[in-house]
Amino acid sequence: MHNFSSQLLEIDFSHLADKIFPNTKDHVIEWGWFVVNDSVFSGFVVVFVLLLAALILRLTIIRKWKTTPTAGQMFLEWLVCFFDKSADEMTEKYSGLMGPYTFGAAAYICCGVLIELFGLRPAIADLGACIALALCSFLFIHTLGFAKNKGRRLLHYVNPINIVTDLAVPVSMTFRLFGSILSGMVIMDMVYILVEGIAFAVVPVVLPAVLTPLFTLFHALIQSYVFASLSLTFVQEAIETPPKKLKKPKKPKALRKREKLTA
Repeated sequence: MHNFSSQLLEIDFSHLADKIFPNTKDHVIEWGWFVVNDSVFSGFVVVFVLLLAALILRLTIIRKWKTTPTAGQMFLEWLVCFFDKSADEMTEKYSGLMGPYTFGAAAYICCGVLIELFGLRPAIADLGACIALALCSFLFIHTLGFAKNKGRRLLHYVNPINIVTDLAVPVSMTFRLFGSILSGMVIMDMVYILVEGIAFAVVPVVLPAVLTPLFTLFHALIQSYVFASLSLTFVQEAIETPPKKLKKPKKPKALRKREKLTA
C-alpha cells in the first residue's frame, strides 16, 4: 500500500493543462490569418466522414430500399424515425425542419466525440464549435417562434426578464456542451496519467483499453441526445401560442341601471 501511494505522489500532472485547450503552438495549418488548430482539423475530418457516409448510404441502402428490410435498413429507419417522431411530438408542423436539424447536430456531436478514439482531439472540445451549434439552435428557436406567433411573439419581450432568459439560452447550451465534452476528455487523460504511474502487472494496458471505448461511446451518445432534446424543448416553448386575456362579461343594461339607482 505504501508503494502504491508513493507511486501516485510521483505522477506528474503538469502537462494535463495542455489538454484543456486546443494546441496553439503547433498549428496543423497556418496560412496568414487563416489558422487551423487540432480541434478545427478534427471538425473538418468529422464533416468529411459524415458527408462520405451519407453518400455511401444513398448509393447503397437507400438506393436498394426493400419491402423486407435488411439489418442496415432497419437501423437507418429506426434512427430517422426516432428524430422525426421526437420533432413531431414537440414542434408539430415544423418537424420537417427540426427533425433533420437535430439529427445532423446529434450526428456531428457524436462523431466529434468518437474521433478521440482515433487519437485526435474531439472536435466538440473547442469552444468555437459549441458556440456555432448553440447559435444554430438559437436561430431556429426565434425564427420558428416568430413564424408561428408573428406579432404576438413581441409580447414575450415586454417583460425584460424574458429578454435575459432568451439571451442566456445560447450561452448555457454552449458551456454545458463544452464543459461536458471537455470534462470527459480530461477524465480519460487523467486515467492515462494514473495508469502510466502504476506498475501493477497489466493494469496500464487493460484499464485504458476497457474504459476508453465504453466511456467515450456513452459520453458521445448522451451529449448528442441531450443537445437534440434541449433544442426541441426550446423550440416548443417558442412556438407556444400565448394565452389570450379573458374579457370580463358585460352586465345587462337593466342590471347596471339598478346598481346606479341603489348606489
